[in-house]
Amino acid sequence: MSKRTSTARSIPGPEVALFACDVAKDKVDLYTQIAGRDVERCINSRAVALETQLTTLASLARQNGAQRVVVLAEPTGCYHEPLLRAAQRLGLETAWVSGEAVAKMRVVEFNDTGKTDLKDPRVIYTLGRMGKTLVHRPLEEPYSLLREWNSLYDASDVRVVEIKGAIHIELHDLFPDFSFKTDFLYGRGGQALLKHYCLNPYRIVEAGFEAFSARIRKAYPTIRKSSLARLFQDAESSVRTALSPRRAELREFRLRQLWQDWEREQERKLLAKQAMENLYAEARHLDPRLPEGQKGVVTNFHLARIVGETGPLSDFASWRKLLRYAGLNLRERQSGRYRGKTRISKKGRTLLRKILSQTVLPLVKGTCLFGPYYHKKREEGRMPGAKAMTVVMRKFLKMLFGWYRAGDAFQAERVFQCESIFRKAA
Repeated sequence: MSKRTSTARSIPGPEVALFACDVAKDKVDLYTQIAGRDVERCINSRAVALETQLTTLASLARQNGAQRVVVLAEPTGCYHEPLLRAAQRLGLETAWVSGEAVAKMRVVEFNDTGKTDLKDPRVIYTLGRMGKTLVHRPLEEPYSLLREWNSLYDASDVRVVEIKGAIHIELHDLFPDFSFKTDFLYGRGGQALLKHYCLNPYRIVEAGFEAFSARIRKAYPTIRKSSLARLFQDAESSVRTALSPRRAELREFRLRQLWQDWEREQERKLLAKQAMENLYAEARHLDPRLPEGQKGVVTNFHLARIVGETGPLSDFASWRKLLRYAGLNLRERQSGRYRGKTRISKKGRTLLRKILSQTVLPLVKGTCLFGPYYHKKREEGRMPGAKAMTVVMRKFLKMLFGWYRAGDAFQAERVFQCESIFRKAA
């Protein structure tokens, strides 16, 4: 389970010493106030230097009446990690401040939009004193590993899309009249064409229909005769563009490269998927309330991806806080008579929202779990598709949280009924 080492979101009193840190690659600029005096340090980001300075300052703060010491920082990708780990090793509390809040408070604090390494720690300190902090949740294994595998899987998934786009561009130049869909291209038919002819229509036509059919049928015995005839016709049509031999050879070379890249990324995705499913099983062993995948609802893989982003669901007091963490909480815009559109905040974890959209996409079709609900929103509510999908994502996350809290097997009839009505019916 994760450790809660953050301060509560309340205005800290004088018994709390705040160490506000602006983190860079090679240094940490720290600002605090001890006994009413400003204390500023520029610390080398090496572990020994960080621990030495934090120990010294924490001891000084405690000598002057501080009962707790909290290290504040804004997320910086990876550079903040040594600082926060050093603070945790020393038994200090840690908390976040929002990068957006720092940027806006900087204008309030200094009345200009300038930015320096000396200004930012003071701004972070002010936000801390106002209680404008965020919970820092250092995840323990297997949740931390799930999150890292999640990032690796998503990187490969994005790369696969890019490679496919490049393949289609090269293929269109080499084989412009190729009329088969992607299922065929990336299936056994495409594999056979790549292996024997590198998807080159000039080689196909040069071999002749009989030789071409024999070779492809040997590699892909179940291919239809009509498909072979259509492939050869596509090749005959494509060679009429009269691509030069050297250019065709270059396209072949590029297609082989891209195909190897695609296969490599697919293997990486499969490896990440297997690792995440195993880690989710480990997480379920630690927390039996985590649901098991249910056919027609959600797979263990998608649950692993979701939990990898949320961390332990037990950390959330309510489904509303879970929605806020995902950035799916609603944001209103109104002033006087003006009423703007209500939208989601998008302030939470971007990858979690992406995973949720991929998870619910199969569930909005026809008679699937959220099919009637989604289409009712589209037809009766006249909701745009993207907005209706967002509504379903919110509904799914709320359902998942209730499923987890109940600790029971999935019951489809409970998804669209409030608890009181369901109990009466039972």
